[in-house]
Amino acid sequence: MKIVNFSERFLDDITEIEKQSFANPWTKEMLLDSAKNTAVKFKVLIENRTVAGYYIISTVADETELLDIAVDPKFRRGYFGQAMLADIKKESTNKQTGVIFLEVHQSNNAAINLYKSFGFKEIGVRKKYYKNEDALVLRLINRKESTL
Repeated sequence: MKIVNFSERFLDDITEIEKQSFANPWTKEMLLDSAKNTAVKFKVLIENRTVAGYYIISTVADETELLDIAVDPKFRRGYFGQAMLADIKKESTNKQTGVIFLEVHQSNNAAINLYKSFGFKEIGVRKKYYKNEDALVLRLINRKESTL
Protein backbone atom coordinates (compact mmCIF):
# COMPACT_ATOMS: atom_id res chain seq x y z
CA MET A 1 0.00 0.00 0.00
CA LYS A 2 1.16 3.52 -0.78
CA ILE A 3 -0.40 6.97 -0.77
CA VAL A 4 0.55 9.19 -3.70
CA ASN A 5 -0.40 12.58 -5.09
CA PHE A 6 -3.37 12.70 -7.47
CA SER A 7 -2.72 12.23 -11.16
CA GLU A 8 -5.29 12.36 -13.95
CA ARG A 9 -4.52 8.73 -14.75
CA PHE A 10 -6.44 7.85 -11.55
CA LEU A 11 -9.50 9.95 -12.44
CA ASP A 12 -11.73 7.22 -13.92
CA ASP A 13 -11.16 4.90 -10.95
CA ILE A 14 -11.75 7.70 -8.45
CA THR A 15 -14.95 8.75 -10.23
CA GLU A 16 -16.23 5.18 -10.06
CA ILE A 17 -15.43 4.89 -6.33
CA GLU A 18 -17.15 8.25 -5.80
CA LYS A 19 -20.31 6.96 -7.55
CA GLN A 20 -20.27 3.76 -5.49
CA SER A 21 -19.76 5.66 -2.24
CA PHE A 22 -22.08 8.67 -2.35
CA ALA A 23 -25.67 9.51 -3.29
CA ASN A 24 -24.45 12.83 -4.72
CA PRO A 25 -20.98 12.03 -6.08
CA TRP A 26 -18.50 14.63 -7.20
CA THR A 27 -18.19 14.84 -10.99
CA LYS A 28 -14.93 14.45 -12.90
CA GLU A 29 -14.90 18.21 -13.38
CA MET A 30 -15.29 18.85 -9.64
CA LEU A 31 -12.49 16.41 -8.87
CA LEU A 32 -10.19 18.01 -11.46
CA ASP A 33 -11.00 21.51 -10.17
CA SER A 34 -10.02 20.37 -6.67
CA ALA A 35 -6.75 18.97 -7.96
CA LYS A 36 -5.89 22.34 -9.53
CA ASN A 37 -6.61 24.34 -6.36
CA THR A 38 -3.37 25.30 -4.61
CA ALA A 39 -5.04 25.17 -1.16
CA VAL A 40 -6.03 21.54 -1.76
CA LYS A 41 -4.13 18.30 -1.27
CA PHE A 42 -5.57 15.39 -3.29
CA LYS A 43 -4.04 12.03 -2.44
CA VAL A 44 -4.69 8.52 -3.75
CA LEU A 45 -4.24 5.24 -1.92
CA ILE A 46 -2.83 2.48 -4.14
CA GLU A 47 -2.96 -1.22 -3.28
CA ASN A 48 -1.45 -3.74 -5.71
CA ARG A 49 -1.49 -1.15 -8.52
CA THR A 50 -5.20 -0.50 -7.92
CA VAL A 51 -6.84 2.69 -6.67
CA ALA A 52 -8.22 1.62 -3.30
CA GLY A 53 -9.21 5.05 -2.00
CA TYR A 54 -8.52 8.76 -1.99
CA TYR A 55 -8.97 11.90 0.03
CA ILE A 56 -9.15 15.63 -0.60
CA ILE A 57 -8.27 18.19 2.06
CA SER A 58 -8.23 21.97 1.98
CA THR A 59 -5.92 24.00 4.18
CA VAL A 60 -6.58 27.66 4.93
CA ALA A 61 -4.72 29.51 7.68
CA ASP A 62 -4.65 27.23 10.74
CA GLU A 63 -7.42 24.86 9.62
CA THR A 64 -7.61 21.75 7.49
CA GLU A 65 -10.96 20.55 6.21
CA LEU A 66 -11.54 17.03 4.94
CA LEU A 67 -13.60 17.67 1.81
CA ASP A 68 -13.91 14.13 0.48
CA ILE A 69 -12.70 10.67 1.40
CA ALA A 70 -13.69 7.26 0.12
CA VAL A 71 -12.48 3.69 0.02
CA ASP A 72 -13.38 1.36 -2.83
CA PRO A 73 -16.08 -1.04 -1.57
CA LYS A 74 -13.77 -3.98 -2.34
CA PHE A 75 -11.26 -2.63 0.18
CA ARG A 76 -13.59 -1.55 2.97
CA ARG A 77 -13.37 -2.95 6.48
CA GLY A 78 -9.63 -3.06 6.20
CA TYR A 79 -7.00 -0.61 7.30
CA PHE A 80 -7.27 1.69 4.28
CA GLY A 81 -9.45 4.33 5.93
CA GLN A 82 -7.11 4.33 8.91
CA ALA A 83 -4.09 4.73 6.65
CA MET A 84 -5.63 7.73 4.91
CA LEU A 85 -6.64 9.38 8.20
CA ALA A 86 -3.09 8.92 9.49
CA ASP A 87 -1.81 10.56 6.30
CA ILE A 88 -4.28 13.44 6.71
CA LYS A 89 -3.00 14.03 10.24
CA LYS A 90 0.56 14.00 8.89
CA GLU A 91 -0.32 16.47 6.11
CA SER A 92 -2.02 18.73 8.66
CA THR A 93 1.02 18.59 10.91
CA ASN A 94 3.35 19.33 7.97
CA LYS A 95 1.23 22.39 7.11
CA GLN A 96 1.28 23.33 10.80
CA THR A 97 -2.50 23.48 10.99
CA GLY A 98 -3.91 22.94 14.43
CA VAL A 99 -7.42 21.78 13.64
CA ILE A 100 -9.01 19.32 11.21
CA PHE A 101 -12.74 19.55 10.46
CA LEU A 102 -15.10 17.26 8.57
CA GLU A 103 -18.79 16.60 8.00
CA VAL A 104 -20.24 13.10 7.97
CA HIS A 105 -23.72 11.64 7.45
CA GLN A 106 -25.21 11.16 10.91
CA SER A 107 -26.17 7.59 9.93
CA ASN A 108 -22.65 6.60 8.80
CA ASN A 109 -21.71 4.84 12.03
CA ALA A 110 -18.69 3.05 10.55
CA ALA A 111 -17.10 6.34 9.48
CA ILE A 112 -18.06 8.11 12.71
CA ASN A 113 -16.48 5.35 14.78
CA LEU A 114 -13.32 5.48 12.67
CA TYR A 115 -13.04 9.26 13.03
CA LYS A 116 -13.64 9.09 16.78
CA SER A 117 -10.95 6.39 17.10
CA PHE A 118 -8.53 9.00 15.70
CA GLY A 119 -9.59 11.56 18.29
CA PHE A 120 -12.24 13.50 16.37
CA LYS A 121 -15.01 14.93 18.55
CA GLU A 122 -18.53 15.91 17.55
CA ILE A 123 -18.93 19.69 17.79
CA GLY A 124 -22.18 20.35 15.94
CA VAL A 125 -24.89 19.36 13.52
CA ARG A 126 -25.65 20.84 10.10
CA LYS A 127 -29.39 20.40 9.59
CA LYS A 128 -30.37 19.06 6.15
CA TYR A 129 -26.76 19.30 4.97
CA TYR A 130 -27.33 16.26 2.81
CA LYS A 131 -30.43 15.73 0.71
CA ASN A 132 -32.36 13.74 3.32
CA GLU A 133 -30.10 13.83 6.32
CA ASP A 134 -28.23 15.99 8.79
CA ALA A 135 -24.45 16.05 8.96
CA LEU A 136 -22.40 15.77 12.10
CA VAL A 137 -19.50 18.20 12.28
CA LEU A 138 -16.39 16.64 13.79
CA ARG A 139 -13.15 18.31 14.83
CA LEU A 140 -9.70 17.07 15.72
CA ILE A 141 -7.31 19.32 17.61
CA ASN A 142 -4.03 18.43 15.90
CA ARG A 143 -1.58 20.29 18.12
CA LYS A 144 -0.33 20.17 21.64
CA GLU A 145 -2.42 22.41 23.85
CA SER A 146 -0.52 24.95 25.90
CA THR A 147 -0.31 24.20 29.60
CA LEU A 148 -0.07 27.92 30.50
